[in-house]
Amino acid sequence: MINLTQLKLNSTIGNLPSHDFQVNSATLGEIVAKQFRLQPELPGVIITTQSTQMLGMISQIRFLEYMKLPEKKKLYYRCPIYKLLDFLSTPPLVLSENFQINAAAITALNRPKKYIYEPLIIVLSNGSLRLINLHDLLLAQSDILLNLYKNMQEQTEKFPTESSELYLEENDDEPTGFLLKSKPLIKKIEKKLKQERNKSAQEI
Repeated sequence: MINLTQLKLNSTIGNLPSHDFQVNSATLGEIVAKQFRLQPELPGVIITTQSTQMLGMISQIRFLEYMKLPEKKKLYYRCPIYKLLDFLSTPPLVLSENFQINAAAITALNRPKKYIYEPLIIVLSNGSLRLINLHDLLLAQSDILLNLYKNMQEQTEKFPTESSELYLEENDDEPTGFLLKSKPLIKKIEKKLKQERNKSAQEI
């Protein structure tokens, strides 16, 4: 896992931990459920055609929530996963690996409320797809801000007046002001994701 202390203001989402869980549309729901049980850290699954063209994405939380109903579990465990796309797929947020972390966090949080907890899909330079957990994105964003704040403190201790004014001038932008309030939101989302995953897993 990447050392978050190495992240800078211009670091990109390609530097973050990502997950490669893709299945073709003919894969049975039971196989996907088994993989989620084996790897609870997976944020979701990318559904592709036989030629690896993306059809959609289903988050683990939505999948487990749907499958906790006995009648749904019995029906869809033996059906191809593509049959669940109409019910569970959400409009995926697809970003290039070169997208900056701060910008990606703002973009993700600007989604409709019902989609905020959904993972992101990143496109690597070779065209392959990966999933990023929203919590990992916000955690990286928070650490970037902490690093900036520590750097600002170090600079102001050396040059109390002049360096602080310069720093504020160079970093006086809307994203930075918004991101400074991200810590409580990260904690809230982390708690929500953990509660939903534990609740759904117990029902399966």
